[in-house]
Amino acid sequence: MLAKRWMQWLGLMAALTAWTAAAGPVPAQQQPQVAVPGQQQPKKVEAKPSDPKSKPSDPRPKTDAKKVKSKIKVTVPEEDAELQIDGKPTKPTGLVREFVTPEIDAGKDYYYDFSVTWRPNNYTVLTRTKRITFKGGEDIIVDLSKPDPRNPDKAVVRWVPTPQDIVEKMVELAGVKDGDVVYEPGPGDGRVLITSVKRGAKKAVGIELDPKKAEEARANAKKAGVADRVEIRVGDALQVTDYGEATVIMLYMGDEFNNLLRPLFEKQLKPGTRIVSHRFTMGDWKPDKTITVQGEDGDEYVLHLWIVKEKKTSGKNPEKK
Repeated sequence: MLAKRWMQWLGLMAALTAWTAAAGPVPAQQQPQVAVPGQQQPKKVEAKPSDPKSKPSDPRPKTDAKKVKSKIKVTVPEEDAELQIDGKPTKPTGLVREFVTPEIDAGKDYYYDFSVTWRPNNYTVLTRTKRITFKGGEDIIVDLSKPDPRNPDKAVVRWVPTPQDIVEKMVELAGVKDGDVVYEPGPGDGRVLITSVKRGAKKAVGIELDPKKAEEARANAKKAGVADRVEIRVGDALQVTDYGEATVIMLYMGDEFNNLLRPLFEKQLKPGTRIVSHRFTMGDWKPDKTITVQGEDGDEYVLHLWIVKEKKTSGKNPEKK
């Protein structure tokens, strides 16, 4: 009996050894990277004709080039942010995402375009992009967790109407008077602009991303009899170059969007321009006045006022006063 059991045990060990050899060694550490979506090749960086040190790339495939893979590590602003590489969505989640490229030529220049989209709240969608150039075989580190002033984020804000009685308070806080020019990013149905011209503003300009909302605002201005003084543009408020024409800016866009607008305001607005924002602020740019008013609906509303100051200069280095 003992001999029989011994033979069974030896047979079991032999079978286990054979299975292990067939399966191959277990890796010491599981690789966390996943393939770049669609296994798309990164784009090759072509030499610029204007660069005398560069020669145009040879379109013929080189069969003798060593093939390698590059590891990619991407840091994003939020764990559930949506990441795309060259326009294709990726599956991994978390603040840090890791990938590996298909086989590419060692030492050759390539690039990927990265795009991350996230929602800091239920009315704002932000998108941040970055192009990364690298050589085949190099590790790629992409930090999308912080904004790049050279390549500002893009933002889309869902319009939320301000009650008409609060609109009146905003116009009152701004001190809108005869001769004023009022600008509003994201005017929605146009109620703030229409109220402003009724209070005496000679012109009101709205920059609306949604063509349907822009059409609605124009129709409302026509119905109110002020279409000749209300201009509604379809476009991105972050691309406007003539905010300097305004004497009053009206805002109800969210903290994130206000912070994206701030560099444009600091560059373009003239001293004395008044900025009024319903609820939201502009980072560390402290308002000159903040008031809380009770609406007809019984809710409390916070309104902020900034007045653009003269720039204080010291030698050749201007500073904001």
